Amino acid sequence: MKTRILQSRQPRIRYVSPRFQGPAVLAFAAIIAIGGVIFWKLVDSQFQRVFLHTAIRGHYTFDSAYDIVRDLLSWHLAGLFFGVFLAGSVLVLFLVAATRNGIGKAVDSLRASADGDLSTPTGTCPIGEFNRFGEKIDGARSDTLASVEMIRGNAAELAAGGMSPEEFRLRWDELKQQIRTIAP
Repeated sequence: MKTRILQSRQPRIRYVSPRFQGPAVLAFAAIIAIGGVIFWKLVDSQFQRVFLHTAIRGHYTFDSAYDIVRDLLSWHLAGLFFGVFLAGSVLVLFLVAATRNGIGKAVDSLRASADGDLSTPTGTCPIGEFNRFGEKIDGARSDTLASVEMIRGNAAELAAGGMSPEEFRLRWDELKQQIRTIAP
């Protein structure tokens, strides 16, 4: 009998977080809906005028109602396409700029942490995923800063002296272990 080796399934890599996709999808849907409403308002009012004019003039020379509104409809559909395309392009550019800004601030924060600055907040952009990432960076930095302050206090106690050599050695070993938890 064959024994199957159970392999752990590695998670799929997602390049864009679903939390980031939701608001972007809603923004694109709002652009399309607003474009549709504007299209409907413009086409409805102009169609009413064209059909009234055609009814007064007599529409018997046309094969169908589409022949009456063909040119008007094609121009409005082209306008709808370009309007939605341009608004969507602006939204994409805005999302790219906000993403670059958020990533840049997170990278700057990590570089500042590497240089020893643990107190400056990350201040990432209002995009939810980057804001959560910035909060995680700030949380880790504040924990590290608290640990550093505790180590400084313990080092100051050791420097003050007034203890036996055995107690000093025990506290010095404990302080070294604390330092290794931050900088191995």
